[in-house]
Amino acid sequence: MKVKFWGVRGSIPTPPTSDQIKKKIRKFAQRIVEEKISDQHKIDTLIDTLSPVEAGLIGGNTSCVEVRADNKLIIFDMGSGLKNLGNYIVKHDQNTNGLEIHIFLSHTHWDHILGFPFFAPAFFPNNKIFIYGGHPNIKERLETQQDFRFFPVALHHMKAKKEFIQLKHRTSVEIGNVTVKNYPLYHPGGSFGYRVECGGKSLVYATDSEYKDLSKGNINKYVEFFKNADLLVFDAQYTFEEAIHKEDWGHSSALVGIDFSIQANVKRMAIFHHEPERDDFEVDEILHKSINYKKINHPDADLKIFLATEGLEIQL
Repeated sequence: MKVKFWGVRGSIPTPPTSDQIKKKIRKFAQRIVEEKISDQHKIDTLIDTLSPVEAGLIGGNTSCVEVRADNKLIIFDMGSGLKNLGNYIVKHDQNTNGLEIHIFLSHTHWDHILGFPFFAPAFFPNNKIFIYGGHPNIKERLETQQDFRFFPVALHHMKAKKEFIQLKHRTSVEIGNVTVKNYPLYHPGGSFGYRVECGGKSLVYATDSEYKDLSKGNINKYVEFFKNADLLVFDAQYTFEEAIHKEDWGHSSALVGIDFSIQANVKRMAIFHHEPERDDFEVDEILHKSINYKKINHPDADLKIFLATEGLEIQL
């Protein structure tokens, strides 16, 4: 199972500002001066060893995650990152026979659906796109988004065959040898997490959720859904303090995700749905605080914590 991140920000697309880019350039230039590097080859080598935070971008596109398993193409959420994924699919996968694409929606807030009108594979008549969600009237919601009052291209002008499937809560869908199970999450308007299993590997996609009821019985429900996942993609838009002050805004913190992951024996946790008000260095600081939290509170646990960044590929 291969997982690739195409959109990792929350709430609204957030392109980098000139000041943010200058901040990265200054930090890099300072390092070259301090290490007295003058050889171009050594500079190039240094750049290749730096993280996206230091010499790239975490990414400003909103939620979109691609999964390839059992030769099936599965997508979670249609944020602005879907545009680039669609362009990649057209370039590398599109054929005359058409493609079968499966899209699972956590919910239909703008930042999770605004990429679909720009999804190039949806304009190929031979393609078939299945759109799944736990909410009713998904087709109507997308039609409203592409009403001429709000967007110049209507949904019916996207000529791919489209099938809209409302999922019963806590049920599974079989796509070839891939199983996708949904689970309701706490978020304004409702949201759904998904667990993907194939070939003995498992991914849990759990964005846009608030965990305000931390009673043992409620925690156990989430722990069971996350249990033994090879990768948990977790909504960590807020710090722990922000989550307390923004009750009912529908988001969580990395620290809550770590506690869940330890109890559920999760192998890797991706910090996801980054706060749009934070620059890359501030998001990276949350990562380091999260790693320290894990070291202090769960020193013996074998859990890898990392930032979800655009373009990152993980083989499970």
